[in-house]
Amino acid sequence: MKNRFHQHAKAKPRKDSLVDFIRRFSDEDKQVEFFTTIKFPEGFVCDRCECHEYYLIKRSDIKNGYILQCKKCGKQHTLLGGTILDNSNLTLLQILIALYLFFTSNRGLSAPDLANNIDVSVKTARRYLRKFRILMAESNNEKNLESMFYEADIIEVGGRNPGGKRGKGLENKQQVLMVLSTDGDNEYPRHMKLHVLPGHKASPVRNFMFKHVVMDKQRKVSTDNDTCFMWMKDYVELENSKVDYQDRNHKMKWLNIVASNFENNIKNIYKGVCKRDLLLLLAEQEYRYNHRYTGRHFMEKIAKYIRKSVPMTNQAIGNALDRYEARLVHA
Repeated sequence: MKNRFHQHAKAKPRKDSLVDFIRRFSDEDKQVEFFTTIKFPEGFVCDRCECHEYYLIKRSDIKNGYILQCKKCGKQHTLLGGTILDNSNLTLLQILIALYLFFTSNRGLSAPDLANNIDVSVKTARRYLRKFRILMAESNNEKNLESMFYEADIIEVGGRNPGGKRGKGLENKQQVLMVLSTDGDNEYPRHMKLHVLPGHKASPVRNFMFKHVVMDKQRKVSTDNDTCFMWMKDYVELENSKVDYQDRNHKMKWLNIVASNFENNIKNIYKGVCKRDLLLLLAEQEYRYNHRYTGRHFMEKIAKYIRKSVPMTNQAIGNALDRYEARLVHA
């Protein structure tokens, strides 16, 4: 008999296969067309003179050095300029393969695996993975949870106490708020939010919930007898009772399953996580869960994310992660 998780989870749609991807992007003109459409979704328009015609120029000294030069005023528009891929040192095909492999993976992709697939160093692969995770994080930020039923808990990345309950208060572990939206009490979850907490405190939980979860007295939230959630009784129907994790059909069963899968992904794919990189890894796991039914539309989604992105140098990303880590360490 199939377990209840599989009984409630609908079948995932088929994604574009690697063969489909190769057919679409093996031609260099198709690669250029994909990124040109990202930059100019309504067709080329020079931002200096508003001309709609251009010459496509290939610079031989740069791997992806395609330039769209306005026929009227001569202004040059770089193909990847103005996006998070600005100043990329990879070919267009390498970028497309990296995007395809990363976004269509069910669980995640490590830097060594990506490096091997697109023939770059692990250091280079790690830089691009961070940029791709930023695209996922920006997509996550556009969406809030809205349901009549939620489950919430504070998990700790790494570690597990006897009896199946994820560890709380374990040394050198990071507290993470997990919130799931469901269609009913203790039912299969639809969407998820993850948030790194600077300690096991109510204040950051409260701030995040008000910002990213729709709450009112008609909505129910189930939690695990945690004082960090007691403030919610004034805003929702709160069930904050102790969970018996030895009971096969215990309350918040799905949150426990999803959290365990998430922790296993972090442990097995990334071989240990430092606090500096945890923020983006959480964003990746949240995105993958919430987009597990996307199917054949990943490249169109990716195009939208890149179009909305802004240039970010590797140094700027590193500095931002350093500041983030410092806030957690000194919280």
